[in-house]
Amino acid sequence: MLHKEMCRHGQFLFRYRSYLPLLLVPFGIWQLSNYKAYIGGSHTTDMVWDFACFGLALLGSLIRFLSACYAQAGTSGRNTSAGQVAEAVNTKGMYSLCRHPLYLGNLIMYTAALLFTKSPWFAAAGALALLLYYERIIATEESYLEAKFGQAYSDWAAATPCLIPRFRRWLKPQLKFSFRTGLRSEFYSVVAIVVVFYVLDLFEHYFVEGIFRADTAWNILLAISLVAFVVLRFMRKHTRLLEEPEPRFEPHA
Repeated sequence: MLHKEMCRHGQFLFRYRSYLPLLLVPFGIWQLSNYKAYIGGSHTTDMVWDFACFGLALLGSLIRFLSACYAQAGTSGRNTSAGQVAEAVNTKGMYSLCRHPLYLGNLIMYTAALLFTKSPWFAAAGALALLLYYERIIATEESYLEAKFGQAYSDWAAATPCLIPRFRRWLKPQLKFSFRTGLRSEFYSVVAIVVVFYVLDLFEHYFVEGIFRADTAWNILLAISLVAFVVLRFMRKHTRLLEEPEPRFEPHA
């Protein structure tokens, strides 16, 4: 009964999984309100920390990108209203290391944003909340996949860790690397990272200096990201430049 209840909650969370974690941003701003001085009294040191967090977030995005670049057609999508959809199961590449590399990437990205607040306790509490959040989504997805693909999925899932990668299990993907697939899937997440960090930097300066401003580096990153977003969204909606010429499926053994 508990598992069924988790799956029921997971159905709702799955539908809005791209947006609900953003509810942490207001809490991050609230946490920053307690931040009255830069780390060690140095703005330079503070920027080093901020960009270390940004680098960690990009690592999470890279995990998502590599997962998408080798993904089969009909998997690893951003579908929301349609519910669970899967035409195949990814088991090679990033999916040979853990069953849910996309959610691993998300956890790393969101934890990096939480660490930006300079509060280890807030970051730990937020990361725990995210784990519980994804636990329910994963329960829903895996119930669906087990029902659809049967014993083949169960055997793979039993041998593959959920979120913590087991690197000795690496299996080379049979599909070729597809930059356009990764770009089409993940340009949203990179732009979202930049926007979230930009907003947090604005409020950080406000709480420390009493003025809304962002460092020049963040202004440049935001401008580049927004231009890239407009261009790539146009390409996705109005051209076929980011589309694969044919569906990608692994050849049968």
